[in-house]
Amino acid sequence: MKRKYDAKELACVLILVLAILPPLSAVIYILAKAAAGLSWEFVSTVPTQRGLSGGILSPIVGTLWLMMGTALVVLPFGVGAGIYLAEFAPNNRLTHLLETALVNLAGVPSVIYGLFGYAVFVVMLGFGSSLISASLTLAALTLPLVVAATRQALTDVPRSFREAALALGATPWQGVSTVILPSAKSGIITGTLLGMARAAGETAPILITGVAFFLPSLPSSFTSRFMALPYHLYIIATQVPGMPVERMWATAGTLLLMVMTMQVGATVWREAERRKKRW
Repeated sequence: MKRKYDAKELACVLILVLAILPPLSAVIYILAKAAAGLSWEFVSTVPTQRGLSGGILSPIVGTLWLMMGTALVVLPFGVGAGIYLAEFAPNNRLTHLLETALVNLAGVPSVIYGLFGYAVFVVMLGFGSSLISASLTLAALTLPLVVAATRQALTDVPRSFREAALALGATPWQGVSTVILPSAKSGIITGTLLGMARAAGETAPILITGVAFFLPSLPSSFTSRFMALPYHLYIIATQVPGMPVERMWATAGTLLLMVMTMQVGATVWREAERRKKRW
């Protein structure tokens, strides 16, 4: 029997379409404009003449280094904090205050994190303008998202899983590490990847913590300065006279593809894992 939709349901569908259409149109438009400039040579050679020629290999490699450094910090601290809040933190005013603080920190403008990173990592701790300073700054920005995603994923695991583990003689930590965490891994990894995707597109936090517009060589360690796609795109689009338009669009398309790969990949993998679950 064919279902009939009333006016309220149709209105909701229309609002959903209107909400999705602008970002979807923007993605399609950017990728279409970028197609003309994208090539293997463009993504596999270093930029020359202030980006007027050559490719974008250095910004791509710098962005990958940045994401690796951020992940090395975010994963242990973010997942660990999420486990504590979901499984071991007492239900008191301090815990509620920490949870509220995490929600508020997730909404802090990224430029504030950039100033924090400069004051703490570049100046106070003496790391200087480097990959490690920028990675730690992006980790601070991403940490609230990963903690919240981890906590929510663990909370979604049925209480009966914990009770069964305890009934079999497992300690609370053994139950968490062998039963709860494996059951929540899809939500944790998805939240982490979405947080990393956000960090990959940030410019303000890395602007004063280590990024450079042009460097003669690729980064060799976390103490090196680096190039990154978001900052490279900003500079060639606003401060390099005579920059070919197709190079700008190709750079934007490359950054968009990197971010979308993480976001779409995380979503697809999460849905595949959810279909395997029997609870």
